Amino acid sequence: ANLDKNSGGLVIFTAKPPADWDFEKYNTDTERVREEILKPTKFANVTVPYRENRAVIFDSALFHHTDKFTFKEGYQNRRINLTILYGDMKMSNGNTQTHSNEL
Repeated sequence: ANLDKNSGGLVIFTAKPPADWDFEKYNTDTERVREEILKPTKFANVTVPYRENRAVIFDSALFHHTDKFTFKEGYQNRRINLTILYGDMKMSNGNTQTHSNEL
């Protein structure tokens, strides 16, 4: 279903958020992430190529996003992403951030 075998994977940057950032800032302030955190590292990253039935296990505090992708049309050809998070997020200084509203 993947029409471009060099795309569709996961881009994992080598940078984490500052210790004083909360979950909302980490996930919504994309311009600040780009300019203040990723740009100084020259957007250093590891790009994991897309493969069917592949599991990628990594520190999810690292900034990451889905790579660009082109799949065939149709429901059966759709890209499926399943994300499972566990534990507490470790910030860049090694401190742990927890959420009081965890399920």
